[in-house]
Amino acid sequence: MSVIQEQKKIPIREAREIVKDLMLPNALIYWFDFLLNIVLGWCSFYFCYNAILFSPIQWALFLVSIFSFYRSAIFIHEITHLRKGTFSLFRFVWNLLCGFPLMIPSFLYQGVHNDHHNVKLYGTRGDGEYFPFVHEGRGKIILFVLASFFVPVFFFLRFVFLTPLSYCSKSLRSFVLGKTSSFSIDLNYRRTRSSLNTVPTWQAQESAACVYGWIFILLMLGEVVPYKVLGLWFIIFGVVFFINSLRTLAAHCYRHSGNEVLDISEQLLDSVNIPNSILGVLWAPLGLRFHATHHLIPEMPYHSLGKTHQRLREQFSKKNLYTQTSSNGLLSTLARLWKESGNFVLFVLFVGCF
Repeated sequence: MSVIQEQKKIPIREAREIVKDLMLPNALIYWFDFLLNIVLGWCSFYFCYNAILFSPIQWALFLVSIFSFYRSAIFIHEITHLRKGTFSLFRFVWNLLCGFPLMIPSFLYQGVHNDHHNVKLYGTRGDGEYFPFVHEGRGKIILFVLASFFVPVFFFLRFVFLTPLSYCSKSLRSFVLGKTSSFSIDLNYRRTRSSLNTVPTWQAQESAACVYGWIFILLMLGEVVPYKVLGLWFIIFGVVFFINSLRTLAAHCYRHSGNEVLDISEQLLDSVNIPNSILGVLWAPLGLRFHATHHLIPEMPYHSLGKTHQRLREQFSKKNLYTQTSSNGLLSTLARLWKESGNFVLFVLFVGCF
């Protein structure tokens, strides 16, 4: 086999055969990981609010709350990939303890993310999780990152106010369902009703998030919960979405315009693994630093992605396509995207601000 043929080879069958024993999700790991982090998140949130303002202990609790909630929230990605009909109780409890109170019910991601893994939709206008940042320039990258701070406010308003109001107007309802009912990075993306209907419980989830929001508002109006709690909620989850925006930018190369359908080779090379990042467990929890591996085998449970990557790296030649997906770290990956989109010096200044 020539070097060119080997580089073009997509090792899907070989990869699946090598790691087939790792593809069963371990329910115990899911439950323990999620419950530990969501309890830690809410407890640290409570004690952070009651700690002395700007004291070291408050800063420590602030950080613990951010990364505990972030890890808990990322389970929305795992829920999307779990086989239908499985983990039903886990899905319900996740929404109850995390999805609804954070205003991110799982239907926002289900369906939309499946399209992102659709071979015929990836990187096209029908993929709401892809945006041609390289073609659009560094201004869109900055806008995407800065806008992430306001995502919690956006979804709070969407579920608490726009949800009930949308039932009074067909045009508003159409707007709410099409433009505010998905996690997408492309502002031109519009979700279809058929996509929503892939999640049978989406209407119940929407209503539950609305009820959660109004209960919280009524508790504040009744002076049971201080207004400052809402402010801390916005700050913490604004930072959570900011971190996630950096992870999202590092997940792909975003070199494609969105006008063409990419073959599997192009899709794999457009995805990124960052296997050696020490802090990856924080900024890319649940194995998301192995994003190219995830795109190669989407149904692989998060707790097996590290082992999967290691096996594939050992089995495949260094000239193989799979090995070309690895990057050295988060900053180097973001730097590559920035350099391809504009001025590297501005990137350094931008990162320095945070």
